[in-house]
Amino acid sequence: MGSEFKTNVRLDHIQDFEMMFERMKVNRPREAAIYYVTLVIDCPNEFSEFLKVAEELANITRRPLETGRASLLKYGLIAKVLFSNEADEDFGRESYLPVHPRAIWEDIKSDIKNLVAEDTYNAIENRLKNYGDYYTSNFEKYGIKLKRNGNVTLQYSGKWILYNVLNNCIEKSNHLKMQVGGERFFNEPFLKYFKKFLDLDTKVQLIIDAKANKETAKNLKKLYGDNLDIRCFSDDVSGTMRNFVFGKEMAVNGIKILHEPTGESSYIGTAYVKLEDIEILDDKFNSLWEMAKPLKEEKEKK
Repeated sequence: MGSEFKTNVRLDHIQDFEMMFERMKVNRPREAAIYYVTLVIDCPNEFSEFLKVAEELANITRRPLETGRASLLKYGLIAKVLFSNEADEDFGRESYLPVHPRAIWEDIKSDIKNLVAEDTYNAIENRLKNYGDYYTSNFEKYGIKLKRNGNVTLQYSGKWILYNVLNNCIEKSNHLKMQVGGERFFNEPFLKYFKKFLDLDTKVQLIIDAKANKETAKNLKKLYGDNLDIRCFSDDVSGTMRNFVFGKEMAVNGIKILHEPTGESSYIGTAYVKLEDIEILDDKFNSLWEMAKPLKEEKEKK
């Protein structure tokens, strides 16, 4: 017989993330906060366990909690696990992967600092270590529950991958390789996150397609110099495949599948942690890099 589910979530945990999600303009921030916090801290396998916490701590019923979960997925704060391969981990029926709490905090802390008293701000910041410890315990080093074997296929928004890139770059100053597509990459909020990688002194190789804003790309190159190297494919060459490679330790390979009414893109992608798989993706990226044109050369042809 399994033991009865018991939560480690407290009301102040929910309040911390409700405040953050409100500032991020996430729909239904309280419901989203309780689902996110329960996922990070308890990592339940069943929705009924999430619901038990929600009812006991916040008087939230099933339908609002489901709406909060949908908001997290839409805003890139969780990704949905579709299936895993050669992985020892049992993801359970409530299979979602949250972004690291620290990535959320780095995104919103300047707004929070202007909103609350200094002691409240410091209290939230002090609790971040505990959130991070729970996160690492439940979702492992790279946030996908895998160590060094297997892979997991996900549905996620563009923001989810950027949050995970950001956290991995904070954790380790990895050489980051990215292939991205579409005209919105250099718009906010994506541009803000991308600048955060570069501000961490992360070396970035970036392949963009013909729809990207070349002037913004050139300005970024001037600003960050040798930390940023950009090359360009025409859209008919690059297609829809996107590669994101975090150094030599983790890779996510995804395809854009649809647009939400808000204009947010949704992706289906597979995350890899096995070193042999990452080396294969890295070789493919390097081949594409050699085929792509340096940004200056692409501009001169216009």
